[in-house]
Amino acid sequence: MMRARRDGRRRQLVALRVPPILLTLVCLSWSPVRAEDYKYPYRDPYVATSTAAILNSDDLTPKLKRQIVHVPGLAGRDQLPALEGRGELKVTLYRQNRPAPLLFILSGIGTNPYFGLATYFAGLFHAEGSHIVILPSPMSWNFALAASRSGAPGYVPEDVRDLYEAMQKTLDILKARYNVKITRINFLGASLGALEGAHLSVIDAQERKIGIDTYLLINPPLDLSYALEKVDEWSALQEKLGPSKSKGLLVKALGIVESFSKDKRDDPAVFARFTKAFGVFTREELQFLIAEDLEILLPELVYVSQAINDQGVLKTPKDQARKRLEEAKGFLFKDYSEKIGVPLWRAQAAAPDADLDSLTKRGSLAPILDQIRGNARVHITHNADDFLADRKSLEELKETLGDQMKLYPYGGHLGNLWYPENREYVLRIFRTPP
Repeated sequence: MMRARRDGRRRQLVALRVPPILLTLVCLSWSPVRAEDYKYPYRDPYVATSTAAILNSDDLTPKLKRQIVHVPGLAGRDQLPALEGRGELKVTLYRQNRPAPLLFILSGIGTNPYFGLATYFAGLFHAEGSHIVILPSPMSWNFALAASRSGAPGYVPEDVRDLYEAMQKTLDILKARYNVKITRINFLGASLGALEGAHLSVIDAQERKIGIDTYLLINPPLDLSYALEKVDEWSALQEKLGPSKSKGLLVKALGIVESFSKDKRDDPAVFARFTKAFGVFTREELQFLIAEDLEILLPELVYVSQAINDQGVLKTPKDQARKRLEEAKGFLFKDYSEKIGVPLWRAQAAAPDADLDSLTKRGSLAPILDQIRGNARVHITHNADDFLADRKSLEELKETLGDQMKLYPYGGHLGNLWYPENREYVLRIFRTPP
């Protein structure tokens, strides 16, 4: 578990030289948002998290014009059997008709650029006057096929190298083919996309090939192993629930989400009705549903990774695509990481004896915390009750980063982004360049 380091010697010097009243003010600025001051209505982190399920682009407002931009992929990836012609990376562009800032948005594990949280943010920030580019998650099948050198994303330091290259290619195409005029470049990452954004900030600070002005990183997993183990644990609840009940839960949950597709996303009453509808599920059932949502695209990733590097983990012949994809549905994140990822990640890390735990730690926040601390371009928001992170680690991270980090008492995992106080904070971060 990540433990943020403390600089005791520096504190002693500060205590000697700084007046007590100033020390008090500094401590207050570093403290989390107080629970009594934060009026977010949901104290159960699983219920809170469920509200993110309806954070999509708002169907009631005129749809933003969206363009799908095709970014050239890696050599040879366009000709793989059963994947011919799919080797380009696809990003979505929402443009302004004038010079404007450009915001890259990267959501969580396996996400694509067409649906979900990123499209919600696209609407908010396009209204603020920014060009928007939504990137696919490095853990999506499209990124694995078109942009991942290993063909098995999951080792964060190298995934972010691939991401950085893809972003540069995207910018070149936007300027040359689409005549997009860009005044500055920003980045918003959520969940795994936030962790990847943290590593991205280190690379761009060193190389400045893009020159990103401002980063907002929302609910990054502090320890990726901890988060993925939780997800696998909840996914395994399917055995306890049984196939019939598991399927019924998914159908019921999807039906509830779909019934809210025409409702406004800026009305707290909508979320009150939604949480009431989701109140039919027990905590265990919510855990299962959250895990299913996070792992839904894993079979496609397994399938594509084995089309690139056939390691023999799928026993179905390669010419039986449907059956091969069905077999891939039996994989959890741990299976993918151990059977597919680790052999390839060892080569990327030049660490032939590394195990999964050591490789995952290299991709967590702890190894880059010193570079993030003091970088005024980087801002983090998190929730103290996020079940994919350890509460003590979150509090220590807040103490380390000070006013670079906003720690809310409630919200679960990405469950308070619609709440007016959070929404306004997110918008405000990008209104003034660092």
